[in-house]
Amino acid sequence: MATFNEGTREIAEEIDARLRENPEFSRRLGEFGFIELEDTWGDETTILNTARVSTSNRRIRRVEDLTEKDRNLLFHLLSQHHGTPFETVYFRFRFIAPIFVLRQWVKHRISTWNEFSMRYRKPISAYYVPDKAAVTVEGFPVLTPDQIDRYAALMEEIFAFYETEYQEACRRIDEAASDGRLSGEKKDPAARNPYRARARELLRSAMPVSAYSDVYWTVNFRSLMNFFDLRTKENAQYEIREYARTAYDLFARKFPLLSDLYKKAGNAPG
Repeated sequence: MATFNEGTREIAEEIDARLRENPEFSRRLGEFGFIELEDTWGDETTILNTARVSTSNRRIRRVEDLTEKDRNLLFHLLSQHHGTPFETVYFRFRFIAPIFVLRQWVKHRISTWNEFSMRYRKPISAYYVPDKAAVTVEGFPVLTPDQIDRYAALMEEIFAFYETEYQEACRRIDEAASDGRLSGEKKDPAARNPYRARARELLRSAMPVSAYSDVYWTVNFRSLMNFFDLRTKENAQYEIREYARTAYDLFARKFPLLSDLYKKAGNAPG
């Protein structure tokens, strides 16, 4: 694993803190991967009240007050794929994952996505290293330990290249600024240095898709079910499948009744 830069150390410390503070709804995946269900809006009553607006004045305020009739309606909505009532419940996840996983994840477009930017920050100096399960297909290891070691050595070189070249660019920028050779003056003291920013923009091109990024993902339950349906299956790529199954576990812990009915409707993973 590459030597952590300051920003990456802060993220690593924050991951450890979140695992301590919110152990029920946060998980580590591999050496640096992480996912947390940070917040939710709405619950089973939200779904039922939304569904009933066209047929009834009945409203429920607490999940504890659900009757068997309410549970049957939830099951009916799930099993018959009545989608819009489920769009009224929202989930906010934070996850730290390899870029190649995120490029698959972001295809689930009916959601809100905010991601770590290498334009504004140095890269997270951590990269994905596949474990034994990741390199094994039907009992056959498609990559050997020696190959993984060579891969890791290459990743170390790439991260070292970025750090060396960025520091050199910053040195030259600071030297030119002190000599009065830079004409661009920042009108706003809080604005980012345009010269350093451009160096980051260019050097990020060297970053591999195995590098980690940090994302906040806000998604409604209908879209989340679609994500579960596609990404928890055996034919999904191993890495995103691990994240998706972990996300499902966090959802199920938060909404045990909804999870149980989701399974009975034949839609849930596993």
